[in-house]
Amino acid sequence: MTQIELTQIEVDMLREILKKALSELSMEIAFTHRKDFHGFLKRRKEFMEGFIQRLEGKLPSGRRKVGGIDRLRNVDILQGLTDGELQGIAEYFEEEEVGAGAPLCEEGKNAERLYVLEKGSVSITTKKGGRYDISTPGKTVGWSFLVPPFVYTASAVATAPSRVLVIKSPDFYYIIHEEPKMAMKVINNLTQVIASRL
Repeated sequence: MTQIELTQIEVDMLREILKKALSELSMEIAFTHRKDFHGFLKRRKEFMEGFIQRLEGKLPSGRRKVGGIDRLRNVDILQGLTDGELQGIAEYFEEEEVGAGAPLCEEGKNAERLYVLEKGSVSITTKKGGRYDISTPGKTVGWSFLVPPFVYTASAVATAPSRVLVIKSPDFYYIIHEEPKMAMKVINNLTQVIASRL
């Protein structure tokens, strides 16, 4: 057996790369019509899923898996999802504590993470002078990661010690490709969130 020592940053990066590749592989499986090739792709997918599961326990210090679905029931973009759908997405969320003044996202940067406020408060600002304050649990921050060109359209900073739930874009897109019906519910909810903030 070959053993490789990886830093936590390397583990996270490898996990994200594999998730993206797995998402693309899932799409390829869905659209291939060759039975022999289909079987080959499924075996590769099973291998990758097993490997990713081995990396799942390797989380940065200060972060924990969300666990059950109760904490996701009030999330604005997850309204209307069944318990099964919430369970499927819950395993990809992590909990993170952030201090007052901690930046969550920056306008103009690649949108790679979506945040859900669970406790505390966040201020969202734009370079044009717009401002939107959030203190209600379940509100999302960084929804730009769902919309091309996947660049944050505003900056967000915690204005008090806060707890947020975080999901990374490769994980989210993996789920979307696996569950298109759930994806439609999320997108419909997202349009309502955007409209309410405009």
